[in-house]
Amino acid sequence: MSSFRMKDHLQGDKQIWLIAILLCCFSLAAVYSSVSALAYRSSSGSPELILLKHSLFLLGGLGIIYVIHRFDFLEIAPIAKLLLWITPLLLIYTLVMGKEVGGAKRWISILGFTFQTSDLVRIVLITNLTAMLASKQNTRISWKDFRSIIIWCGVLCGLLAISSFSTSVILGFTCLSIMFIGRVPAKFLAGLSASVAVGLILAIGTGIILKKINIEFGRSQTVIDRVESFINKDLDGNKLIGGDIGSESTQKQEALMAIARGGVIGQGPGNSAVKYRLAEAYSDFIYAIILEEYGLLGGLSLMAIYLWLLYRGIWLVQNSTRPFAGLLSIGLTLTIVLQAFAHMFINVGLGPVTGQTLPLISKGGTSILFTAIALGIVLSVSKGEIANKTQQI
Repeated sequence: MSSFRMKDHLQGDKQIWLIAILLCCFSLAAVYSSVSALAYRSSSGSPELILLKHSLFLLGGLGIIYVIHRFDFLEIAPIAKLLLWITPLLLIYTLVMGKEVGGAKRWISILGFTFQTSDLVRIVLITNLTAMLASKQNTRISWKDFRSIIIWCGVLCGLLAISSFSTSVILGFTCLSIMFIGRVPAKFLAGLSASVAVGLILAIGTGIILKKINIEFGRSQTVIDRVESFINKDLDGNKLIGGDIGSESTQKQEALMAIARGGVIGQGPGNSAVKYRLAEAYSDFIYAIILEEYGLLGGLSLMAIYLWLLYRGIWLVQNSTRPFAGLLSIGLTLTIVLQAFAHMFINVGLGPVTGQTLPLISKGGTSILFTAIALGIVLSVSKGEIANKTQQI
């Protein structure tokens, strides 16, 4: 009987495997502490029961990474081209028939499975963008080559901005970064930036116009109110800075208080006091709780893990023998890291309050699911690149 060897089963970039496991371990500690307030305020069960459910989600996420990384994703990537035509319909369906959480319709339920359509849109758009860029490497590029994907980026970012403006901005910046890394001429970068900007402006502008005739559309007013609260200026001329919420954000103030209590070494695991007052302490503001309990050292350590993941994405681009594999790896790792840093900056008061979770750390099943899918794809293409290099040697 042949002996079981872990390296034969966990293929691809071993450092990315280690990063995923470290983030899951960090998540268990952070969520267990932060959900005690959730268990106290609601009927969700004991902290231990909530932790058990979260642990199962994390194990499921690692399982999804394993299953996806065993396939050659580059062979099934053409499916993403078909999904690209479905994503606008999913976004429109979400806006009309989606499940409303926290005042925003971002969720849909299919066969009893509920997920945020924005997570699927990101993976599909990035896969199509990198496939197009890979096909044009070392060839003369014209507007005809880029016109279609540039329009797609603007349309999807615009539709996404209606319900989740911050996610749309992150996706647009990710697409722009991928094109920059793909050595696309500046005029096409400007075209993409203009397309995304038009999509965002139309989404926000439509919401503002409809609100004037008492029709609620999207999250335009919420976006304006949160930006007003952040910069302390009246942008829409209604003489209310921050709208009904006001210029002082309770979530922001509580998060800053948690950070101040944490100091350099923190209050210790489970010793957060702010988690009982801070809404969404286990998801949107989990980094503030991490800083309170583990201090600046813990916060910087977590930040370093995400930067490590970005470094591995860059390494795969530089060492890839196939353009699609390298660009797809950096694209998916970049969207994870950008979301993580958006969450961190918001938690420390460097940006307007939004609903960005911390990938593989925050409580939430679908967020873990799609982050796992993205990491599984990266490991799948890195497995192929490592195999190619081995054959060349």
